[in-house]
Amino acid sequence: MVDIFDEVDEDLRAERMARFARRYAIGFAVLAVLIVLGVAGWQAWLWQRNREDAKAATAFIAVLDKAGQRGSAASREALAGDFAAVARTAPGGYATLARLNQASLLADAGKLAQASAIWTGLMDNDHLNPVLRQVATLGWASHVIDTAEPSLIQARLETLSAQGNPWRPVALQYLALLDLRTGHQAEAAKTLQTVADDVSTPENMRRMAGGLAQALGAPAAAATAAATATTGATTGTGEK
Repeated sequence: MVDIFDEVDEDLRAERMARFARRYAIGFAVLAVLIVLGVAGWQAWLWQRNREDAKAATAFIAVLDKAGQRGSAASREALAGDFAAVARTAPGGYATLARLNQASLLADAGKLAQASAIWTGLMDNDHLNPVLRQVATLGWASHVIDTAEPSLIQARLETLSAQGNPWRPVALQYLALLDLRTGHQAEAAKTLQTVADDVSTPENMRRMAGGLAQALGAPAAAATAAATATTGATTGTGEK
């Protein structure tokens, strides 16, 4: 009887940990996307010397300012329509940024199918800037991590989780959430520990990933390293 209660308690802890991980991983992804969009918006302002770009930049930034206060679902949907209007008339770069914002607002307004269609169109556009395609992938993943086909999520995040990709820490955290969703807690802990051990990952993300990894059962990196060093020293002594 005690074993049954222990198993139930363990399942509940895993479920709470999955919710916690999901909340903060998505937060970091949204922050990363906002940074990219912020830089792009700043560049848009600098490029206003060109007449056509100036017109597009003015329209884009005007809607972006309004999007700072999203309000109700209805207002978000209306703002999404404003970004759609910008995308129809703006040059390629501004049109893509407008579509990214349109998809985000539609998803926040509960129109996930429409948002997914926009993200998918951007992800599948081979002529699009690779960075913007990857931003679209992260936007899509952040909203469908609980619902989309696991193999599809895995395939789309595979490139982003590769060594050297700037989005690797965020992509790995999404893959860890996918592992939790599919019942692979040990794999999730291992993936999160990989994020925590990567010195190129921002410190706050490393701390969060490390804490989650240990809560899910992964050994602390320092303890693992110490154990490995001790084992190596003992083996070396025995060989002598």
